[in-house]
Amino acid sequence: MGSYEKASLLCKRALSYLKVAKDIFNEGLYDVAATNCQISAELLIKSTYLFLGYTYPETHNIKKLLSDLANLTKLEEVSKLIKGKRKELNLVELSRFEGQYSLVNVDSEFTADCLDTVENSILTSSKENMGG
Repeated sequence: MGSYEKASLLCKRALSYLKVAKDIFNEGLYDVAATNCQISAELLIKSTYLFLGYTYPETHNIKKLLSDLANLTKLEEVSKLIKGKRKELNLVELSRFEGQYSLVNVDSEFTADCLDTVENSILTSSKENMGG
């Protein structure tokens, strides 16, 4: 399987996780939605690496994935995303831990903010970087 096919597979999988996150958010399963939200973000970023012909780092850390991508590609869009959405990216990065392991309930506001960041910032950036 070539790099483009791998990128397509991860991108489709990321979109599936995002769809599930949105669907279960509407059912009130905020912890599960938050976890799926982070997984979606991670896979979107990793699919961008593959689409551009790079190998992604083996990490779940959203900021590291984006920072390394910005350094590798020198893409202005990625640098702008990191600088302009620092707080929101931290939230997405925390969402997997919060959804899986936190002993405090994940609320709708936290999860809605994560979904918004993934859908309107990370997904948009990935589409731009993949030419679509």
